[in-house]
Amino acid sequence: QIARKINSGHWSGHDRVHVVAALMAIGRELSELRDEVRKQGERDDS
Repeated sequence: QIARKINSGHWSGHDRVHVVAALMAIGRELSELRDEVRKQGERDDS
């Protein structure tokens, strides 16, 4: 559905806010996951 909207060019301000908020949340989660993986690697190395 998102790809269809992107390709159609029909984005409301509300749509943009939701997409940006979702992308920011995904970015935060990935950052937290990356940090946890690094910590786990440090523990395994010692």
